[in-house]
Amino acid sequence: MDPEQRTRLAQLRDFFLARRAQDLARACTALSGGRTAPEPGSTYWDHAEFAFNKLFVGPVALQAPPYASAYLSTESRLMGEATLTARKIYEMAGLTSPLQGSLPDDHLGVELDAALGLSTMAEGLDAEAPRALWDYFLQAHLLAWIPQFIDKARRAEAGHPAVDLALGHLETWLDHQTIKEEGMTP
Repeated sequence: MDPEQRTRLAQLRDFFLARRAQDLARACTALSGGRTAPEPGSTYWDHAEFAFNKLFVGPVALQAPPYASAYLSTESRLMGEATLTARKIYEMAGLTSPLQGSLPDDHLGVELDAALGLSTMAEGLDAEAPRALWDYFLQAHLLAWIPQFIDKARRAEAGHPAVDLALGHLETWLDHQTIKEEGMTP
């Protein structure tokens, strides 16, 4: 993964792990390349936080749950088999969730953080096992649910330009990884 893609992935991780309007403002400013955005603390960011929470956090039923289990489990429930699969992949790579005990291991932000670690490991070590683990995580796990998540979030009624920005960058990052895996030049 080139440095630009790695930076984008870290910015997306920060966006999906945000919990307050200020965090969203900071993450969106980074995603937009520092372009001028409404000042943190403005009602724009209050609305962004509301939309973000309605889609991804709660307290009511989530419009687009950011958990692999919601898309990969037959019963569409949290802390399902996809959570355990993600945890096992992290353990195989010697990684742990930075938010263990706070968020399930299959939360999108946690998985993007793991993707950073796995891709770095796969590129930095001259061994087949890390590359195979990264390929599996990307192909059999991330690509199996994130496109559905993006679609569900876009179809939800709680959209906001800040959320749309992040979803667009997430989709672009996935497309770039797919092209790279297929051996094509982006």
